[in-house]
Amino acid sequence: MGLFSSLFAFGRNTTKKVLIPEGEFAVVTSSLEGKPAVIVVNTSLRKFKPKDIFGWSCSLIMNYKEFTESGMPTSEESEFVYQYLEGLSKQIIGDPVHPNALYLARVTWGGTCEVIWQVNDPKPVDGLLKGIIESGSYPREFDYRIEYDAKWNNVSWYLQKFK
Repeated sequence: MGLFSSLFAFGRNTTKKVLIPEGEFAVVTSSLEGKPAVIVVNTSLRKFKPKDIFGWSCSLIMNYKEFTESGMPTSEESEFVYQYLEGLSKQIIGDPVHPNALYLARVTWGGTCEVIWQVNDPKPVDGLLKGIIESGSYPREFDYRIEYDAKWNNVSWYLQKFK
């Protein structure tokens, strides 16, 4: 059972009731370009509607400092980055009853960790991430992008591939 959330539809003067599904996650080990990859996908979002309410895709890629030849982080590095990104994710999502973002996926591969959220209002997320970069208060180098993607075309591969 998910949460009902009343969200302001970004850029519109309407409010909609949205059923936010409880997270169901698939963990898949795979390989990308010949290197191991671990992909975690929130499969409960596969049938989520209306996608346009969370029509902005935010992708953050953080570089690991300590990783093996295969590009996978050491266990200590993995735990450190995971804890940092979990805290950051809580800030990006905001109020769990009326979230501003939905956690979609995490990909660990090639010395990096990418986290993807679908976002309702991109302004606070962009402000948060720009503020972290400007203040230099990040433990590892990272970059991010936020793009409008009302049909979730940029992330459909994750939702279709991992059932």
